[in-house]
Amino acid sequence: MASDKGASSPPPTDLHERELKLVDATARRGADWFRIGKTRYAPLYFSQDDGWRFSRPDMPGVLYIGESAETCFWEVFWDDLANRKPVDRKLDSGKVDERSLWVVTIPPGIRVVDTFSAAALQDMSAHTGTFSGPYVICQAWAKALREHPQKPHGILYESARNRGTACLALFEESCKPLAFQFTGMSALRDSVALATSLAKYGILAAIKE
Repeated sequence: MASDKGASSPPPTDLHERELKLVDATARRGADWFRIGKTRYAPLYFSQDDGWRFSRPDMPGVLYIGESAETCFWEVFWDDLANRKPVDRKLDSGKVDERSLWVVTIPPGIRVVDTFSAAALQDMSAHTGTFSGPYVICQAWAKALREHPQKPHGILYESARNRGTACLALFEESCKPLAFQFTGMSALRDSVALATSLAKYGILAAIKE
C-alpha cells in the first residue's frame, strides 16, 4: 500500500545527482505549437506569475504553449467556465478581446523533461499526479529542474484541463536567446481554429475572410 496516499511530493533532495531522461520537444507533435496570450504583451512572454503552474516571482519566467489551440483555450479560460454548470458557461467578452492566438514554431535542440514517460517519472521519484497537483509542488519541481546540472529547457506535461493533450513550460534562462517564431497571429475573436468553442460559450466570432 502506497504511503503517499496519492499526494504529490516535492522533488527529492538528491535530484541534482540523478540523470534526467530528456527528450527533444519536437518529438510530441513536431515544431509547431500554439499560444494564447494578451495582445499587449510580446508573444515571447515569460511569466513569473504564481497563478500559473510552474512560475513564481523569485524565478526567471516561463513560456507556456500548448499542442493545440483548444488546449490553450482551456488552460486560459478554465477558471471562467469550469466552476459553472455546462448550461451556464459563458465567456467574458473583455477577456476574449484582450487576447490573441499565435502559432509557435520552436527551434531545434530544445530538450525537456517528459512527464508523459513512466520511466522518467520513476527515475525522479515522481508519480503521475506530481505535475498536475498543487501549484506549490509544481513550482518546487520547476525550481529543482532548472537548477539540475543537465539544464533542461523546460517541462513537457499533460494539460490538466484538456486531458490527453500536451503543454510545454519553457524556462526563460535557457530559451530566451533561442529563435522562436510566432506566426499566424489572430485576435482570439477572429480565430478560425477556435470559432466553435467561442460560439459555444457565447462569443460570436468575427471571422475575416
